[in-house]
Amino acid sequence: MEILGKFGINPVLLIAQIVNFLIILFIFKKFALKPIMQVLKNREKTIKEGLQQAEDARKLLGEASEKERELLRNAQSEAKLLLEDAKKHRTEVLHDVEMRTKEQAEKILKEAKEQIVIETKAAEKRLSGHISQLAIELLEKSSQELFSGKEQTLVIDRALRTLKKKAD
Repeated sequence: MEILGKFGINPVLLIAQIVNFLIILFIFKKFALKPIMQVLKNREKTIKEGLQQAEDARKLLGEASEKERELLRNAQSEAKLLLEDAKKHRTEVLHDVEMRTKEQAEKILKEAKEQIVIETKAAEKRLSGHISQLAIELLEKSSQELFSGKEQTLVIDRALRTLKKKAD
């Protein structure tokens, strides 16, 4: 102990300081260190959870982006298919309309031809009647000078029968 005294160290004071240090260490460990360590553990846990959540969010964002791209690709392919179907349908409709128009035009043309034939026959009949009437009048006027009354009637009757046969 003398050596300690030579160095200026008081052994009683040293022991008292060691005891004080141990008491403060015990109190610090008992009341301060555990709550501080608990706060640090909680903080570390919160940081890890935050990092894990950020990583999960990053993964979800990547998956969502991939799903979005896939949906866009599907939507584009469906839109192309719809456009192709619409074009096919339009072509079919145009073809149908064209065919119906042609059929209607042919029907109208046929009906017009039939009407022309009917009107032509009616006009020919009227013309034939007029010509027959004119021929009879001409025959009557010219036969007055050539034939007697009885002969004239016979010639006119014969001419009428001949004209009727030709008209029918």
